Amino acid sequence: MPPRASLSTLSAWKCPQCTARSFSTTTRQLAVGPEHPRFVEIPEPPQQTVPYNVPVKGVLPVPRNVFAGTPKDLSSDEQIALATKPPAREKKVAPRSREEWKVKMSELRRQNLREGLKSLKARQQSEEQRVAARSRAKQAERMKQLNMPEREDERLTAPSNNLDLDALFNKPIPDPTREERLERKRLNLEADLLRRQEERADALHSLYMNARDFIVTPQQLDKAVDAAFGTPEKPVGFGAGMGAWDSVGTGKSIWAEGRPSRVQDLLRRAKNAPSDRAMDDAAGYSGINKDRIRRIAESLTGGKMDKEARQ
Repeated sequence: MPPRASLSTLSAWKCPQCTARSFSTTTRQLAVGPEHPRFVEIPEPPQQTVPYNVPVKGVLPVPRNVFAGTPKDLSSDEQIALATKPPAREKKVAPRSREEWKVKMSELRRQNLREGLKSLKARQQSEEQRVAARSRAKQAERMKQLNMPEREDERLTAPSNNLDLDALFNKPIPDPTREERLERKRLNLEADLLRRQEERADALHSLYMNARDFIVTPQQLDKAVDAAFGTPEKPVGFGAGMGAWDSVGTGKSIWAEGRPSRVQDLLRRAKNAPSDRAMDDAAGYSGINKDRIRRIAESLTGGKMDKEARQ
């Protein structure tokens, strides 16, 4: 007979046609089920740095201060001995009786009172020591911060260095250059007053020189109007007259004098630049030279020149 195959081999063999095929390429998590907290993978750091603190079940209540309101130390041996005195005489009770149970409860209460007073006193002392140590640590840290030297970045970025606030608010500020500054301001004031005085004198002299041509009477006004515009019989014309060959309307327009000077002409004349017309150059240069000579003469003589002297 041929050897029989082992049962494990037969159980591990599967039919190729009967193999179950999954419809997803995602690997099935067979270790944990959908109800497991780690079914959804959450990335975690390779090493946990947060310390794991075991949660403490319950809260220790704040003890009642049984040592307040009395000058005596209730946790001393003398006070405990007085509070937990044994009975004066020992009673003989039957075993397993109610009286025996009462005696045991009395002894248990005395023992609990002794242990409770001792533990409460120790807890009070430890709490006071902890609070005192924390207070001393805070005071030491505060003094350390107060006595700590100024940091370099704070010193370099401070708005002011070595500023004496008491001298700034309560005392006169030292000013070593005050006298020099006041002398300079005094000289500037004198120069400004002298300049204003000279301008005023020049304005008064100009007013005096031009006052001879002021119109102050109606006769002078009529004469000036006739000289400027002419009379109805003989109006003033513009341009050069042609004598007997003048036509009607000749000289009635200001454009007969020619076009007015443009800004470019004025700038060219001020810069002594050549113009496209020789007559304009000659007239412009002569006017500029006359104006310069007049200003030089007025500066030398210290007075204004009248209109006749300017011609």
